[in-house]
Amino acid sequence: MLKTWIRIARRNLAKSRTFAIINIGGLAVGLASFIVILVYVNYELSYDKWDPSLKTVYKIGLREDQDISSTTPAPLASFLAQKDPHVLAATSIMPAGNYEVLMSTGDRRIYQKGLVTVDSTFLKVFPYRLVRGNPATALNAPNALILSEALSRKLFGNEDPMGKIVKMYNMVDAVVTGIMREPEGPSHLDVQLLMRDPSETRNKFWQNHSYQTYVRLKTQQPLTTLEDNINTLYYDAQIKKGSQTLAEYRKTGNQTGLFADAVADLHNFPQHGASHFKMTMVLLVLAIFLLVAGAINFSNLSLARAITRAREVGVRKVLGSGRGAIIGQSLFEIAIQCLLSLGLAMVLVSVALPWFSSSFNLPLSLQNNPALLSICGQILACLVLIILVSGLYPALFLSNFQTAEVLKGKFSRGNRGVFFRNSLLLVQLTLSALFITGIVVIDRQTNFMQGKDLGYSPSGIIKIQATQKTREGEFPTVRNLLLSVPGVEYVSKSTVVAASTWMDTGTSHFRFEGRQIRLNTVKVSVDYFRTMNTHLLQGRLFANDRPEDQDNTAIINESAAKATGSLNPVGQRIYFPDCDTLPYTIVGVVKDFNVMGLETKVVPAIYSISNAHCGYQSGGAILVRIRTGQIRQTIAGIASVWKTVEPAFPIRYSFLDQDLQQLMVAYIRLEKIILFFSIISILIAVTGLFALTSFLAQQRVKEIGIRKVLGASVASITGLLSKDFVKLLLLSILIATPIAWWALGKWLEDFAYRIELRAWMFGLAGAITIGITLVTVGARAIKVARANPVDSLRSE
Repeated sequence: MLKTWIRIARRNLAKSRTFAIINIGGLAVGLASFIVILVYVNYELSYDKWDPSLKTVYKIGLREDQDISSTTPAPLASFLAQKDPHVLAATSIMPAGNYEVLMSTGDRRIYQKGLVTVDSTFLKVFPYRLVRGNPATALNAPNALILSEALSRKLFGNEDPMGKIVKMYNMVDAVVTGIMREPEGPSHLDVQLLMRDPSETRNKFWQNHSYQTYVRLKTQQPLTTLEDNINTLYYDAQIKKGSQTLAEYRKTGNQTGLFADAVADLHNFPQHGASHFKMTMVLLVLAIFLLVAGAINFSNLSLARAITRAREVGVRKVLGSGRGAIIGQSLFEIAIQCLLSLGLAMVLVSVALPWFSSSFNLPLSLQNNPALLSICGQILACLVLIILVSGLYPALFLSNFQTAEVLKGKFSRGNRGVFFRNSLLLVQLTLSALFITGIVVIDRQTNFMQGKDLGYSPSGIIKIQATQKTREGEFPTVRNLLLSVPGVEYVSKSTVVAASTWMDTGTSHFRFEGRQIRLNTVKVSVDYFRTMNTHLLQGRLFANDRPEDQDNTAIINESAAKATGSLNPVGQRIYFPDCDTLPYTIVGVVKDFNVMGLETKVVPAIYSISNAHCGYQSGGAILVRIRTGQIRQTIAGIASVWKTVEPAFPIRYSFLDQDLQQLMVAYIRLEKIILFFSIISILIAVTGLFALTSFLAQQRVKEIGIRKVLGASVASITGLLSKDFVKLLLLSILIATPIAWWALGKWLEDFAYRIELRAWMFGLAGAITIGITLVTVGARAIKVARANPVDSLRSE
């Protein structure tokens, strides 16, 4: 029987090549898109799953009223390790993230990302494997350094690196005490080198919130239990005043305390902060939509083709075939086509996956994927579901023909299957309308973000990475040297640099007119606002001829001025936290300017110059505004000067407007992917509609011929063939519009600054959908309507 089924399937495919190509190709494209996103989703869900012991590792964060911080007091890790009996080990770390640290050994110098400054207990919390060195002692030395295998090869080649000296920052001599194997899976921490914290002892005080704290528990615990335990300990030791209990403290509205995140949830499901999983889910839903569109195309054309095989079914029933055999034969043919689609899809995946991997800067692969078996199982389950969903109804429909009727030629007069076919077509058109609407709105939001006035002029500003020594004590000299370069207009510095991938937006309590307000603190130099070209609303900017600006004055932004509640705060005093004896005088108010992405509102901020009192802040970069007429010559001059400033450090600079564009990459990438998916969805719908129109017109070819003989015009026949599609099209737009309005509204909620959804956007998307559909259906209908009726009636 199987041989017979194969022979029949081969003949039917050969007989209907056009329909088979459209069927197999449309489903293959949908499957390929789905498989690529499936690989991506599995990668995203594999974060911090590379070792079973990570299930008991948690990151501790700090909440101070409404401020959420991933950094915590420096002594917190050792405090929890000593006080909480459930904690097996705890560690304090400072990840450098994308910051590139200068490393040198012998004549070799490199800039390297992935530095994590750690204490001696790091390897007791995180289960990184050492291929060289003893994990129990590798971080005991105060200048210990552990390198990844890749970094070891980059620095030392094939030499034995153990015990070798590596100079860090051109200042600290570190000794290689271990070589670390990189984990077999993604991690929220980019770890290429571990360096024992050289400032660990002197930095360990409760007011220092520069460290991230991780704990490893003896057994896995619910987050609520862990948070109850650590908050009780933290409250009693650091917050409690008098006899007030933690419960009573919370009842007063105070939320200050600790919170925890399981390490395995940090990437996708953190309690606070951005989740990467939202983007993952958006792409997964789009891929499912595309797969559904391909499956619907497949089912619709299979259902339409079933009518042409009615006599075949009648003959087979006369010869003794049962309904089960006919259903089995039909599903078998559909399964063969699905397998052919899968084979073609895998070819497309081999082309698309490297491009997708490059676009997302992720090591996505199918062949070398640790989760390959799981992904294959997911693809197989998906394929079986497609076979059943897209093939079962056509098979049942085909097997249900009555033998006597079909052999008399009456099978084509009924409407069986039309409702189901139209329902599937309605879903397909709705999906196309959703894709097109998404493109219209996302394009508008992206253009809005790229064109919005940020409150400063990023064009012509160069950000120079510099050492702390250059930024602090040597800055006046460096400023004068850079100002001597032709084309340089202003030179300044700031601890919060616009368009950075990470910045401190935490706020602190300030006292203003007897009440507390929360502001973000930024340390800058005199010409910072001139460099940024921000707009002054009240008062004045910092000036070199005002010595009081160095220590006793401050400038606030527009949001901070609103927080004070004063119409004119200029000239009034403001007190920094724990600094009541040294008030600052507000000398100016600047218009809000957005140094972050448009997802975040401008934070109320206060700007001051001196680090002499009221807290110490460092970090950031040097900012140089240049004239845009002779950029190359100016850059060359700056680079030449920099050789005298930091001779051991090659200059590292970037243009602020380019950095801002990098913050937009995720949204531009999303727009491109949705555009790609939209084009594929439209192509699937168009080919399906074209084939379906051709098939239905073929079924009515004699009717059309008779109508033409009786005087029907081409327009009336075209309208006759198109009217059912037009009804479905209008209904699909009515269904898609509220769904798109809701979904895109939810997406826009992530942006503090966003466009308003307008009716014209949905009208435009609907018009595009209508235009594409009518052109597709109309082109085929016109061709049929213009055919010579003599040809269609000759056989009668």
